[in-house]
Amino acid sequence: MIVRLLLVLLLAGCATLTPAQEHSAAELRAFIDRVARAYDVRPVPLVVGHDAGSIGGTYQRGMITVSTPVLFSRYRDSLIAHELAHYLLGHDEPLRGVTMLEQPQEQEQRELDANVKAVEILVRARDLPEEQALSLVYDGMLGFHRAVAAGGGVVPWGHRHPCQEMADLLARFPAHRAWTAPLECSEGAAPATAGAAPPSAAGSTFAPASPLVERVYFSDRLPARMDAGHPEVISGPPPVGRFHPSRHRAVALVVALRPWARPPRLTSRWYDEHGRELRVLETVAAAAWQSHVTPMWMLRPYPGRWTARLMVDGAAAGEFSFVVTPEPARP
Repeated sequence: MIVRLLLVLLLAGCATLTPAQEHSAAELRAFIDRVARAYDVRPVPLVVGHDAGSIGGTYQRGMITVSTPVLFSRYRDSLIAHELAHYLLGHDEPLRGVTMLEQPQEQEQRELDANVKAVEILVRARDLPEEQALSLVYDGMLGFHRAVAAGGGVVPWGHRHPCQEMADLLARFPAHRAWTAPLECSEGAAPATAGAAPPSAAGSTFAPASPLVERVYFSDRLPARMDAGHPEVISGPPPVGRFHPSRHRAVALVVALRPWARPPRLTSRWYDEHGRELRVLETVAAAAWQSHVTPMWMLRPYPGRWTARLMVDGAAAGEFSFVVTPEPARP
């Protein structure tokens, strides 16, 4: 079955990709080249195919294959790091187990080891701090865990349940226990309530200091079009003040603008509670509602109060805060 799926991907890889898909694939190949230089090995070939069912990516017989949906997935980089880990760990060698019990257990251990190696790869080849690399790999596993829990995914042969794999990954990095302990599927985490909505305290809407800005706040959603017949009409998402490190995907700084003579340039600088600047975003406004988004994998290693400093055309427009915490919001 695996050979048939690989053949499907190889044949589909010959199909023409869109320019956006080609750009993403080129980024992946550049990353593979950086990994090869960092570990002094030959670059492994990458084959991209159109959707092959639930197969997102695999390493087998000296090559990595990914399906086209992966090219635009927010889990793309953690997935490719995991497959590169299999390559670096020599996991294309035949399994040594001889029984139907030994072989799945051996493959499960390979998957657990590849998760850990993926963190190292992201540190060495992408220059991420270890805590962010760990958070990024956890993020990809969390996404698969959610898909399985919702009935949209099946645990492949040779894998443990995704929650067990996540617990193993976090346990292998005891130096980061302070922020990983409360995460979903961590050994120290409180059990999640099935079907529970992410805990979200009502956020504040801030009065900005710029005459071009009507209001600013944080949300877990993006501005949305209200009416397809009137695409210029945009609604603001609900404000959120507290973000859970496992149950929220990202934090959006939402900015509502007043009419302008020329499109203003918005810059946001994001600081953790220790005052370290960890994110800078800049955009030129194209609509009345704007948002600067930071994925949760960048935030969860630094729990506590965050501050975003907003500038409009280089002039300060205010400082705005939110909290990343695993604890439920207080009434």
